[in-house]
Amino acid sequence: MSVQRPIRVCHFSSVHPWSDIRVLHKECVSLAASGMDVTLIAVGENNDEFSEHGVKVVAMNNTFRGRLNRATKFAQAVVERALQEDADIYHFHDPELLRFARQFKRRGKHIVYDVHEDLPRQIMTKQWIPAWLRKPLSALVELWENRAAGNVTAIVAATPVIRDRFHRTGKPSVCIFNAPMLREFNLEVKPDYVSRRVIYVGLISRKRGILELLKAMEHIDGRLHLAGKFEDDQLREQCTQMPGWKKVDYHGVVGRADIVRLLGESALGIVTLHPTISYMESYPIKMFEYMGAGLPVLASDFPLWESIVVEEHTGICVDPMDVHLMARIANELLSDAPLSAKMGANGRAYVRDRFNWEAEAKKLVAFYHEICST
Repeated sequence: MSVQRPIRVCHFSSVHPWSDIRVLHKECVSLAASGMDVTLIAVGENNDEFSEHGVKVVAMNNTFRGRLNRATKFAQAVVERALQEDADIYHFHDPELLRFARQFKRRGKHIVYDVHEDLPRQIMTKQWIPAWLRKPLSALVELWENRAAGNVTAIVAATPVIRDRFHRTGKPSVCIFNAPMLREFNLEVKPDYVSRRVIYVGLISRKRGILELLKAMEHIDGRLHLAGKFEDDQLREQCTQMPGWKKVDYHGVVGRADIVRLLGESALGIVTLHPTISYMESYPIKMFEYMGAGLPVLASDFPLWESIVVEEHTGICVDPMDVHLMARIANELLSDAPLSAKMGANGRAYVRDRFNWEAEAKKLVAFYHEICST
């Protein structure tokens, strides 16, 4: 009696570091745990091969300078290394790798495009692109991405909007949310609701509301845990000169364990992103991590976010551009520990029961088996 070999999987990226949370710790580790033979080829400081949580990791050092060389020469090197694996399913994570999909298709391989961001909508928010050019460029990029995806087997999308766009092209598409991992949170431990500390974790940028948040901090009776990378040096300099910076404890870029610790020391999670098209349709991981940690959230008043935060009573939504309203609501929540605890409990229950990576992993594994069956 012959024993069926496990499905061989190769994830690859020319942009993401090998330690990326979604790519390695969520998708690759979950596939390996289901019994698949998984290899990840991604960016590393040294050319090295090793095992990480049951996943074979091939870290490739990008020695090419500039974005253009990364998207051409380094991308080609990553693809050539991936083809050496002779996997059953290839799964890539960057739009710049779309042009190589045909190479895998010609070899009879299943190829999956993991769409983390809605690229056409993102273009509409790029300040370095002239305003008059953004709309036609966005339409052109969407046309190109949809057509190029014709060479892939299936689409894994981070949001329902992205899934539906590719589904209309005729490609099998599934939405795999970038949801929190329950194993990172001790669901029995309560946050410090009387600490009067608010927290923001993630990329620190203008469009993500850092300037408005610092202005609000001038009127908030509390301190701000701030953890993440600044968008650029000019923004960091501007922020450190603002009066609200005096109430900031800046932690820089920190690891997962430190993020969980900081969440446990806080009383309120902040996710007041600007009302851009891409953000209004997104499911920001930080919002759900706040909820998983038992924190009430102060979020932007986008209809999608209100359908979760307001309807599930996990926090309060405000106009992210209204600094004084943001400060007033933050002070009310920081001064009402019982209300914060109730909202935090509701948020934790929502993540525990309805929005967590453990549930998304089952969807991903099932999708892989569906792909192989065809």
